[in-house]
Amino acid sequence: MNNKWLAFYASSHGFGHMTRCLAIIEELLETTDHLIYLASGAFQNSFARVYLARFGDRVTYRDIRTEVGLVNKDNSLQVDIPRLEHELTDFMAGWDTAVAAEVAILRDLPVACVISDISAIGIQVGEQLGVRNIGIANFTWCEQYEFLSLSDTIIDRFREVYAKLDLLIEYDLMLPAPKLTVPRKQICFICRRFDSDRIAAIKEQYGPSIFITCGKSASLLNIQVDNYDGTIFTTSGINITATANANIVQLPVETFDTHNYLAASDIVIAKAGWGTISEALLSKRNLVLIEREGVLEDTENINELKRRGVAVSIKETELARIDMQAIMDLIAENIVRENLEAYENTVKKVIHILSLNRHY
Repeated sequence: MNNKWLAFYASSHGFGHMTRCLAIIEELLETTDHLIYLASGAFQNSFARVYLARFGDRVTYRDIRTEVGLVNKDNSLQVDIPRLEHELTDFMAGWDTAVAAEVAILRDLPVACVISDISAIGIQVGEQLGVRNIGIANFTWCEQYEFLSLSDTIIDRFREVYAKLDLLIEYDLMLPAPKLTVPRKQICFICRRFDSDRIAAIKEQYGPSIFITCGKSASLLNIQVDNYDGTIFTTSGINITATANANIVQLPVETFDTHNYLAASDIVIAKAGWGTISEALLSKRNLVLIEREGVLEDTENINELKRRGVAVSIKETELARIDMQAIMDLIAENIVRENLEAYENTVKKVIHILSLNRHY
């Protein structure tokens, strides 16, 4: 064993990229003596600092913008294309400066490899350091941006960066990326460990429940829930009212174990981001995904999971008034419970792949 550093660059778009990186980092810290350098947005790292607090100074945090990702219209899940192109253009203009700053920090550390999900900053840092350069993702931004018809200048620049990878680890539901010609390995789903005692305590305290989330990269106003009198857990950015005797619990943004609340719920209603999907499938929850136009990942995820019989979907316009009886009927007609049993957390497989692809 050794104490070389592993440098992680987690996307600063939303929280799903960070939470799945945390699953990997937690496993690494518990099974190896590596040290971790974790670069991501300040918001994402504030969450990571709490979640990884027990590991103390084995983790060094760097708060930087690692990604733009997508930009939504106000109070909507729809992409604001003009704003997105503007922010991407500004962000890319600063890549050289950002990469140089990172290399200056890391060049004197014994870095074994750079692992990016799926930050273009991190990939360029790995190339300049001359260490093993690994990406891990369920898409690249090239496919997403092509779907939105962004400028070829933006797409081509991202494609040039992704070509610098030594290896891409592909999660289940990987969007096809035929133009990316780097070595690849496939794995299934991963997520942070569930705490069975915590889940049992949540169930005992709150009783039957549903979990409604749009992730931490989107805000929605005024969702009404009808025909439900249990507990409704919701994340920040959503204002929920209920016509029955429901108990609405808004989880504070600093709640570090939202996955346990999700796993304690009977039904999960969420946008079709990979992180929430993974947590729902691995905890065997009834999953209702929100359709939104203009996001390739969401559309492909929904179609594939419905084909597998492990999720149903509703349109974004239906969020204004959610009829839970109709939702439960939809689940009963379409979700095949036995199909959910096939999914297992494959985080240990990620660790194994990383162990075979580090340069010491």
